[in-house]
Amino acid sequence: MLSTLLLAPGQVVGAERLTEAIWPAGPPGNVVASLHSYVSHLRRQLEPDCPPRGRNRILRREPHGYLLAVARERVDACRFESQLRDGRRLLRDGRYAEASRTLGASLALWRGAPYAELGDYEPAVREAARLEELRLMTWEALWEAELAWGRDNGTAVAELAALSARYPNRERLGWLLMVALCEVGRQAEAVRVYHRIRRALAQELGVDPGRELRVLFTRILRDESVGRMCLQY
Repeated sequence: MLSTLLLAPGQVVGAERLTEAIWPAGPPGNVVASLHSYVSHLRRQLEPDCPPRGRNRILRREPHGYLLAVARERVDACRFESQLRDGRRLLRDGRYAEASRTLGASLALWRGAPYAELGDYEPAVREAARLEELRLMTWEALWEAELAWGRDNGTAVAELAALSARYPNRERLGWLLMVALCEVGRQAEAVRVYHRIRRALAQELGVDPGRELRVLFTRILRDESVGRMCLQY
């Protein structure tokens, strides 16, 4: 119930939606009483000092459902998105050290897969997929900031290699890995990364690498400097 309410903090969630999330295989016969019991239990957890029959401030009954009155900045998913926006703005402004710290703090909010307790509940599946995509974008922005800042390229290579292997079709991760490899004088490995990505894209999606990856590959073959190319993707 708490997870379903947190999918829409500060918004009314109807009883039907709560029922679908809590009992995906079908509600019990006494669904109204069961739902009220769940609400009462959650209220005791959220407001343990609220007297019996007192007015609940956090989990409120509204005409069309229930509302969890919580500030967005207290919800990890909302804080994550806010810090991602701030980090990308700092990155665009060339404030790489600040961007790195902000983006790193946003990633530190993650604790495993989002909304895993809701199983196949469709709104949760969609939101989890959206957040996972944003997490990948955060990793990309973080390593762009790290490379532009010029801090610990050896660590960048190791981290980006692991991410690129996990997401072989993610061209931006491959591009960043190639830049990091060139920064530490490993151009031959960067060339191999390009060919690995090209094969993966052809086999799984039937497409060629994008222009940015091809331009970087050409510059490496020509033995041109690729330092600080991170802002030119």
